[in-house]
Amino acid sequence: MRGAKVPSASTRIVVLAGSSLRLRYRGALVWGVYLAALGIAYVALYPSLADQRELLNGLVGRLPRAARSLFGFGAGAGFGSIEALLATELLGFIAPLALAFFAILASASALSGAEEDGKIDVVMSNPIARWQLVVGSFVASMLSLAIILAVMGVLMEFAALVVGVDLSPARLVEALLNLWPMSALFGGFAMLCSALTHRRAPAVGIPGAVLVFMYVLNALAGSVGSIEGLRRFSAFHYYGAAIRQGIDWSNFALLSASALLLVVLAALAFGRRDVYT
Repeated sequence: MRGAKVPSASTRIVVLAGSSLRLRYRGALVWGVYLAALGIAYVALYPSLADQRELLNGLVGRLPRAARSLFGFGAGAGFGSIEALLATELLGFIAPLALAFFAILASASALSGAEEDGKIDVVMSNPIARWQLVVGSFVASMLSLAIILAVMGVLMEFAALVVGVDLSPARLVEALLNLWPMSALFGGFAMLCSALTHRRAPAVGIPGAVLVFMYVLNALAGSVGSIEGLRRFSAFHYYGAAIRQGIDWSNFALLSASALLLVVLAALAFGRRDVYT
């Protein structure tokens, strides 16, 4: 229609992200409840574990250093406080791996997944540039991640109040926020792989393999002096333990910037290749 206002690029991205989020938010809620349930279990068990902290820390101390690093028992971790327990069991091992894999699945499904399922032509039939599709899909993935983190924070803090465990809300918020750039990094990597391939399997498998490799590398390099220098090549080296030490904002910015760079590369790659419809 003559004189009709053409939506801006930012408007199109917001609309696309909102549309994608409506399809994903139920899954994000399920992930959030599941991970929160694990956190609640640790919070509920902590009062009984605290009575045995010396025994448990002694048992952990007898494990080989490599085994302690692999399962999150780094410096300051253990059973001495609820923050140390969560840093060891949930926030140092389960949550970063699970949420990074969630971001991988969400990003891979946005491009190559939709292409493989024959649904991408529906989206691309709208007046939207390819780079806007990449950015909008990534924003939707990050909003889904925000839902998961919010559900975890609310339910875990509520459980701590019910049980009578002194879990600092500020520390918990920092710990959950610190999961964001790590997950975004692997989501951006999956988006790049998705932009380069027509199939979902490599877009999930390659970032997933790198995720596991980086975790194991960081754990082993932290306990084997001869390869300690290799830790800087693992994203987990820059993750830290925000629930005990607060957020390292320089590492937070580094991971976030790396994620954005991968999304930019994904937008460039997707704009140059053929799309199967």
